[in-house]
Formats: sequence, C-alpha cells, structure tokens
Amino acid sequence: MPIDDTLTISIDLAQDEVTLVVGVLQRAADECRAAAPSDTTGDQQTGITLGRLTAHWTDIAEHELHCAVVKLHGERLFTVPLTAEGWYQVRAALSACVAQLSGELDDSTPADAPDLERMYRALHLAHKIAETTNDR
Repeated sequence: MPIDDTLTISIDLAQDEVTLVVGVLQRAADECRAAAPSDTTGDQQTGITLGRLTAHWTDIAEHELHCAVVKLHGERLFTVPLTAEGWYQVRAALSACVAQLSGELDDSTPADAPDLERMYRALHLAHKIAETTNDR
C-alpha cells in the first residue's frame, strides 16, 4: 500500500526537541552541495527539499508558525503536523546526526568528545518519530 503524503501526522514536541531538529536540519543543509542547474528537472515546487524543510522548522522555532503551541507547567509544547515524507526526512537527518556523532567517538579524546547528550537526544527523538509515524 503506497504512503499517502497528503495525510499529515501531528507529533507533540518539547521546545528543546524543536530546537534540536532545527539545529540538525540547518547543519545538514549547510553540508549539502547545491545541484547544478542541469541536474534539476521537473517542477521545483513539488516534493520536500532539505532547504524547504529547514525553513519550515525555523519558522516553527522562531515564529511558532505551522504548529499549535500550548504552555503546560511553564513549558511550551509544540504540536507539529507534517506529511509522512516530512517526518521521514526529519528522522533521516536525526539518524545521520547520531551516526556522525557516534563515528566521532572512536577518534576523539575525552576533551574533544562529541556532544553525547545531543547524540542521545537525537536518537531518542528519531525513535519517537518512528514510533508515532508507524502507528498511523
């Protein structure tokens, strides 16, 4: 059965999780090389690109757009709706971040060890997204 990307899936996220997603996506976008114009085909307005996804999440974090925000016990919680493809892309970026940070563990000394807390938070959030999107 094909995935219907018009269906949106809402996931509740804490503000630190939204901030983590934005940071991971911005870093991934910075590391990407732009495709040469001859390599691009079709309508540029269709599909999800890393740049559009990063801009979308930046709007969520900075302007509380594209989501619902509630305050609960002094913390802001974001209900973020995305298509299945959008959540897949977010999860892929988080997984790539975890892989990169875990790869740096082997080559690092304790003084320059990668941010283990960030790695574990990214892994936990990728798992949370996978569980939520697989339940739909």
